[in-house]
Amino acid sequence: MPETVPRRVKLDALTLVAAGHTRDHVASLMQISKPTIARAKRKLRLYGDIEGGKQKSGRRAKFTAEIINVIHFLLFSQTNRLIRWLFK
Repeated sequence: MPETVPRRVKLDALTLVAAGHTRDHVASLMQISKPTIARAKRKLRLYGDIEGGKQKSGRRAKFTAEIINVIHFLLFSQTNRLIRWLFK
């Protein structure tokens, strides 16, 4: 049986792919196969974890992490503006 790829390596590979690097480049850089990256990405999408497991139940989330960050930034900036206006 082939040696398993450590979880940290898979997570780092997916981070590099998400940052815009090609799977070919990441696979050669991390010394793992392209199917390993594809499998980890698919398991993350289906199960919410790169190692697999039970399929996520319920409907998909409406808000992505990026949208939540933007909403937080907007709320924070509006709060600062309101505080400055109150203490003029």
